[in-house]
Amino acid sequence: MPRRGFMKVFWLVLISISLIEVFSVIIAFLTSGGRKSGDDKRSAMKVLAKEEDISNDTVTAFRSDRVYLVRMEDGGLLALSLQCTHLGCAISWNKDSNEFDCPCHASSFNTKGEVIRPPAPRALDTYPLKIEGGMIKVDLSRPEKRKKFNKSQLVYA
Repeated sequence: MPRRGFMKVFWLVLISISLIEVFSVIIAFLTSGGRKSGDDKRSAMKVLAKEEDISNDTVTAFRSDRVYLVRMEDGGLLALSLQCTHLGCAISWNKDSNEFDCPCHASSFNTKGEVIRPPAPRALDTYPLKIEGGMIKVDLSRPEKRKKFNKSQLVYA
């Protein structure tokens, strides 16, 4: 095979491999993110903690469940998603500033989940809570989108 013919075949193979790779990334991107209803492991009410173990005016992280449990000064409870509403990065609790901070684009939220510093477009999502038999339970299958905090979102014993 002459050198020119070899180079043509070589470049055609490289271009073909590159195109296959690009198309596979596009297909993976377009088909990812959707969950099938039966595949959600977080679909049932889950016990987070005993009510007596969560003090007033505290924030407790349940990272494996992707939830922060906030107990207000008056004893009201709020389950906040740890996903930033901007691009879904995992937020973290900053005890020094008393804020939730997003490391990706510097959004911040107060203890009620309201936006303090954008670019986050809205408040953090919440999850429905119940207190039964002294146990705090959360329904992780139903995140609730909201624009801002409302006192009716708090759960009391």
